[in-house]
Amino acid sequence: SFWAVARRCQQPVPPQLHTTASPLLTWTTMAAMLEVATTRGLCLADTQSLRRTTSVAPVCAFDSPPTCHAWTPDNAALILGQAYTISRYDSTITHVKSIYDDPTGEAGSVTALVTKDRGNTVIFSAGSRVHVLDANTSKVSKTFDTHKAPIASLVLSNDATLLASASAGAVHVYNLTHGSHTVMRGIPTGEQVTTCTFHPHARTRLLVGAGAQILVYDTTRPSGPLKTITIGTKKDASGEVVSIASSPFSKTLVAAACSGGTIALVDLEKEKDKR
Repeated sequence: SFWAVARRCQQPVPPQLHTTASPLLTWTTMAAMLEVATTRGLCLADTQSLRRTTSVAPVCAFDSPPTCHAWTPDNAALILGQAYTISRYDSTITHVKSIYDDPTGEAGSVTALVTKDRGNTVIFSAGSRVHVLDANTSKVSKTFDTHKAPIASLVLSNDATLLASASAGAVHVYNLTHGSHTVMRGIPTGEQVTTCTFHPHARTRLLVGAGAQILVYDTTRPSGPLKTITIGTKKDASGEVVSIASSPFSKTLVAAACSGGTIALVDLEKEKDKR
């Protein structure tokens, strides 16, 4: 959802609340269902019930807080990551199965995940490594060990052939078809990378949040960003960019959520932002 970018604002979203929405079951005209994961449980609500009440009751309890989530491409299941486990839920929040479990925690905490192949493949980060998991056999088929710091963000390109991973000081792009990887260069010195996302209308356009800036990359030209768009300064109320989402109706309009609680609308062509 275009407006789901707001979920990572520090304000006014309630603390310890993570909202999750399917790419087809969103806040737009196709909206039909909302799922909310709190630190204690998972909630489900359709649009009709949301019109009748302001609260949503949990339908599934957690034994540990969630750390990340992703819908399968066909919207049939929710993949939910917790500290050292990954579970699959169907659209009614019935717990289907645990697809990854690291009881020792040696691999590190699960921090981000994405899905492809109708949910048969789950790609997740644990510590500084990226793992490709077969969701049917629960076996890791491939591991990328290129980062030097814990990974905070994962994203797939619109055709699911490119994977981008971001840690505090680096952004790497993996070609999942050829097994190669490229390091995006030109990240401003002293700025911490907080998020990255591929543009839905352009396979190789990668948007990176670094400090109070959006870096626009063409992944075929990794030597530096094509554009650097400043949302604000660290001294103002905006804070750092923590999430970026592209409009499904425009090839140039994106929204950037900032840690200070603001959301900036940015036209990538005009390089100006509106608040």
